[in-house]
Amino acid sequence: MNLQKIFKQRNFFYLNKNIINKSFTTKFNLSQYHTSNTSNKETIFIDSSDNVKIEVIHYPPTKQTNYPPLLFIHGAFLAAWSWENFSNWFSNKGYECFSLSFRGNGQSTKTPIRDKFWTLEELVNDISSVTDEITEKTKEKPILVGHSMGGGLTQKYLQDNHHKVSGGVLLASVSPLINKSGIFSSKVDWLTIKALLTLNPYLIVETPELMKEAFFSKAFPDSMAKEIHPKLDKNCSVVGLAEFSRSFVDYKKIKCPMIVIGAGEDALADNLKHVEETAEAYGVGYDMIEGSGHEVMLDLKWEDASNVIFNRIQERILNKK
Repeated sequence: MNLQKIFKQRNFFYLNKNIINKSFTTKFNLSQYHTSNTSNKETIFIDSSDNVKIEVIHYPPTKQTNYPPLLFIHGAFLAAWSWENFSNWFSNKGYECFSLSFRGNGQSTKTPIRDKFWTLEELVNDISSVTDEITEKTKEKPILVGHSMGGGLTQKYLQDNHHKVSGGVLLASVSPLINKSGIFSSKVDWLTIKALLTLNPYLIVETPELMKEAFFSKAFPDSMAKEIHPKLDKNCSVVGLAEFSRSFVDYKKIKCPMIVIGAGEDALADNLKHVEETAEAYGVGYDMIEGSGHEVMLDLKWEDASNVIFNRIQERILNKK
């Protein structure tokens, strides 16, 4: 198993197949990297299980619509802050946006003795608590947008709770069949061994250079990598990660509309295969955001991804062309 070379850079090109929806291609303007209008955001805390309080950042919509709310669910080493670009963009489109920080991450409750050992089921409790609170507050069923490990947790939540949401969006997500297709390459190096022996996956991204290689596109500026790196959380449940090596979800039970989106420069081993098998599992097509690394909502093509998600939600969940 190679936790470092999981992230070996690979380039994927758009294939003209019916199952693939070609991603949007717009030029990125660095001056627009951070969208405006954050003054109305607020941070709230929601009770989860185990006496844990979950940080939730809330962005009210800037205009009146009948759209369901969005709940953004982060992956490893990230937290609610990582969705700022998306939250601003979608709130300006009329969506009420929420992003959570899992226990042990962001400003959520930290329990040093437990944070590396939370199970997937315990992390799913955080999604459940926040989803229920959003539904109670807004009187609407939210759309869940899960990234990477958060996409895997989103699927695990939806297995028994798909009736509580309007739909799900999987963004560079863990595949529901990852226990069969695998995530690791065969080469093992010392950093991988050290990360395993110390139960410290953060070693894989402990410098801005390693983080960029793992999570971002080749074009992502080094200066921006150095700005983002200190924001990473060092907490990541190694128990939760290990659970993905076995069958962690019965995806056939998930009946709500699903949207699958991958990243063209995602350095995850066999990335395209994972995207294809996820889309096939849910009987849908998929989009690839070309020029984006794994951290789609932070990389240079985040606005392309926002447009893709917006349009797919209109088509598949809201049934508006």
